[in-house]
Amino acid sequence: MIHPGLRIAETDLVAAITPLMLKDSQENPSDFFAAICWSLICEPGDSFAGLLISSFGAANALVLELEKTNPGKYLSMLSDQQNSGVERFRSFERVAADARQRWAPRMSLRRVVEACRDMARLGGWFATSEHHAWPARLLDLEKHAPRGLWGLGERSAFDGLSDSFSFVGSRISTEYGQSACADLIEPLAARGSVIVSGGAYGIDASAHRAAIAAEGLTVAMMAGGLDRLYPSGNAELFGSIRKRGTLLSEMPPGAEPTKWRFLQRNRLIAALGAATVVVEANPRSGAVSTANRALELDRPVGAVPGPIGSSASDGCHQLIRAAKASLVTCAQDIMELVGSADLNSELENFGLGALETRVYDVIGFGEADLGEICTQAGLTKAEAEIGLASLSLLGFIELESHGWRRLR
Repeated sequence: MIHPGLRIAETDLVAAITPLMLKDSQENPSDFFAAICWSLICEPGDSFAGLLISSFGAANALVLELEKTNPGKYLSMLSDQQNSGVERFRSFERVAADARQRWAPRMSLRRVVEACRDMARLGGWFATSEHHAWPARLLDLEKHAPRGLWGLGERSAFDGLSDSFSFVGSRISTEYGQSACADLIEPLAARGSVIVSGGAYGIDASAHRAAIAAEGLTVAMMAGGLDRLYPSGNAELFGSIRKRGTLLSEMPPGAEPTKWRFLQRNRLIAALGAATVVVEANPRSGAVSTANRALELDRPVGAVPGPIGSSASDGCHQLIRAAKASLVTCAQDIMELVGSADLNSELENFGLGALETRVYDVIGFGEADLGEICTQAGLTKAEAEIGLASLSLLGFIELESHGWRRLR
């Protein structure tokens, strides 16, 4: 049933949203359409919009605004709900009036329908917090949570965000930083964790590439509309991410990636990761800002130490020195940040013994043939074959042309 107060014919509403709804979506059509409207009406992190939506639902909140509900009536309705969020606004009437003034020029049904059509032409989709795969960590943003997310690419990366790590760093990264980033990410991506970053030059790009190289999944959280991917110099990388991951944005098609939107985008990167890792950063950079956002959300932060004479790592060193970040030098350090067991602990869960563990360690995150496994693990051919058979049967490894490799 379509909400009658939305001022759009049911056939037009269904035609606009159907191409954007994920196949397993059971979201209410009115709220789904309203969430799209809110993503066009207000800027990222708008706390007053967040208060209305969390209190009344996306569709009802939109109808109340279309009807230009009196701020006094809002107060009465919120009081009836015993909503404590009102206390955060010192002058509710003034805040409500300012919000309405900001939103009024964007209250356009035509723009909403055009945005839906533009996204459909790109082959994209839209999901709200009502979708079963919505990343639960975003709910920690409370009134500053996004109304929904626009997406392009592999749905599996979006679904896998419950196991994800965020990587941020300098846009002018060094060879050392890029190498460290790849070394940290490869084991995480290989075990199935989704790698989240911002699609920028430098460490962001290195993080996405490392995840793709490990045949893992990666998510690039963009600051503007997905029809205006920035920076344009990463166009080839964005194409690879669409194949091996997902491009996400809370901004609709046509939205420019402005400075404000980059800053607000950082809160989403910080929220999505079970931990945030800073590889190289200037002390006043967006990467350090993202780390601070993560700390505000009670997320653990890791920082990679750099050469003592390298200014590229000053931000990391300051985070470590201020005890805001833990020093990380390997993937296991990152796993420990979130209280996870050893990367190989899944073997123990299956009751596997020393042979399997030794074989698995040698295979590592590259490839190894039978001879290499015997030599490096100190096993006989028969012992190595037993270990390989067990690991293969349980789906931990597979045989390729150049040797055995781990499966995600």
